[in-house]
Amino acid sequence: MAWTLNGTRIYVQDSKSDGSQIIPRLQPLNGGTILQFFGYEDYIRQLSAIIVGDVDRDALLSLTYSGATSVSLVTPEGTEGDFFVKKVSYTRIPNSCQTLRTDLAEDAPMYNVNVELYADI
Repeated sequence: MAWTLNGTRIYVQDSKSDGSQIIPRLQPLNGGTILQFFGYEDYIRQLSAIIVGDVDRDALLSLTYSGATSVSLVTPEGTEGDFFVKKVSYTRIPNSCQTLRTDLAEDAPMYNVNVELYADI
């Protein structure tokens, strides 16, 4: 099974995840540090990937203005869940012949893409 984001094929090179709590620290004048817990931030996933073709690039970019619609992330291990697409950035890879997608032309453009996803919890 391949990596896909909302059905668009991506070739993931790097995958990072993080989560955090909101913990302000108070420093009273005569005492130790006081920690206050105000909940947590939703799970954030960052993907670096290669995509082939302008159609796939435009499909990923369109996810940044889909409003409150979540999308599915599928990995070789199965469905990772639903996410909101926060940000998509891309740079074109200089290439003379692509061989990742045999269904597309050999001279199809290739892009390095960075995607930031927020978990739909």
